[in-house]
Amino acid sequence: MIYNRSLQRAGLPVIFAVFLTACDPMLSIQGSFWPAWIICILAGLAISIVVAGQLARVKLAPHLGPPLLVYPSLWALCTFAVWLLFYST
Repeated sequence: MIYNRSLQRAGLPVIFAVFLTACDPMLSIQGSFWPAWIICILAGLAISIVVAGQLARVKLAPHLGPPLLVYPSLWALCTFAVWLLFYST
């Protein structure tokens, strides 16, 4: 009985998530926004690799914290910066 209640509680957010994905106002049916995002993600990756190399070169990388947290955050920061610089209106 307890198992069924916990399963129902866990299943409810999944059902809401499936049905609410269609409510995204930025959904592009014909794919008009996908090239900008791909360019930003790839440019952010390239910039973050260069920045990570520079951090390792000046020996600051060991002082930043856990790499599993720092480098994806650096990638996200670079990706969002590229988006804001080139594609924001």
